[in-house]
Amino acid sequence: MFLIFTFLVPEFSYIKPKNINNIITDAVIPAIIAFGMGIIVAGGGFDLSLGHVASISALVTAYLMSGGIRMYPVPAIAAGLVFAAVIGLFTGVLVSRFGISSFIVTLGVQFLIIGVRQIITGGSSVYINSKSFKGLAASPLGISNLVFVLIAVMILTWLLMERSVWGRKIQFIGSNIEASRFKGIDVKNITMMTFVLGAVLAAFAGMLFRQGRERFRLTAWIPSCWTRLPLQFFSNVIFHKFKTYGIIMVAVLISMIGMGMSMLGIKAEWIEFVKGVILLVSIIMGKYSGVLTIKFRKGEV
Repeated sequence: MFLIFTFLVPEFSYIKPKNINNIITDAVIPAIIAFGMGIIVAGGGFDLSLGHVASISALVTAYLMSGGIRMYPVPAIAAGLVFAAVIGLFTGVLVSRFGISSFIVTLGVQFLIIGVRQIITGGSSVYINSKSFKGLAASPLGISNLVFVLIAVMILTWLLMERSVWGRKIQFIGSNIEASRFKGIDVKNITMMTFVLGAVLAAFAGMLFRQGRERFRLTAWIPSCWTRLPLQFFSNVIFHKFKTYGIIMVAVLISMIGMGMSMLGIKAEWIEFVKGVILLVSIIMGKYSGVLTIKFRKGEV
């Protein structure tokens, strides 16, 4: 895809590494949320609300830093992450303890968050005036700090999911929940924690979301800012088995396609259409190649 867009639009790879940096930077937010979704999917669940968890957590952080409280960035960010963890815990309890379909639960949680978000903001934007927080997006040496954040998250999730016993238990539960129970794995608690981790990663990504070059703008209420993210991180975690490099590669690919088509002058709605086609084609190819192994818990649709 990089070669194709370079041939069609010479400027795609021109101006030194600027465009490449932009491609990777644009992939950071969807990739981090995709890591959270990947953990949940690997455990046999699914979460439709992660994009909205990201938005409401960012909104909470923005209010704590810019409202009457005026908290410092670190405690405000910590509060936003704790808020997301509580949402994830609530979702995880309903799924693991009450046996309700994760699809149904997260669909309901999604609508709850949308309603609460609208009540809090009233359709208004919330700005962060903290210089230290805005510094997260600085680009020393031509490389955005967000890229280094993504690398750190990638390493941590790789160690957790692909190099730890706990991560192997998650994947084993997703592959065969009944065998996991007979094996003595604590299915309920591990399943619950996957939703907590997914929500925390989504919240962290939401706090890094940036609109404009000069300041952070946590506009959680604007549909255009958040409705495009779910498609990207859904596309990143099509396959049931958690693979860190796969999530990164798909995130960069989708970002590359979006940027390349934009430089070709293609309208935004057609770019989203192409991304949807990629998602469907990847599902079909995985289905008929025997690679796709997404499985939902017994009783789920």
